[in-house]
Amino acid sequence: MKERSRTPHTKKIAHERIDRLFAQARDVFSSHPEWSNHYVELARRIAARQRVRIDHDFRRQFCRHCSSYLVPGNTSRVRIHRGIVVVTCLSCGKRRRYRVVKSVEIQE
Repeated sequence: MKERSRTPHTKKIAHERIDRLFAQARDVFSSHPEWSNHYVELARRIAARQRVRIDHDFRRQFCRHCSSYLVPGNTSRVRIHRGIVVVTCLSCGKRRRYRVVKSVEIQE
């Protein structure tokens, strides 16, 4: 099998495509939620093939187990318990936990 091209240019294109797919998933979710899940799967596949990381903002927008697009209240439940944010995927039931971090304001 041929080695895939992993130049900085192709990685940049992969990041642009991932950004565009997540934007489409957000726009289309209200009318076709299954399409947004498909867009997330495509973005994950592009990231895996090109060996690029999905940005931190996008990583919390999908379930790592079932690749469904997470929207609080519709496809996910968000709870805060003892300083930890617990996001539950309503399609597969998996939970993700994040620490609540305080934002530090810079004073001049």
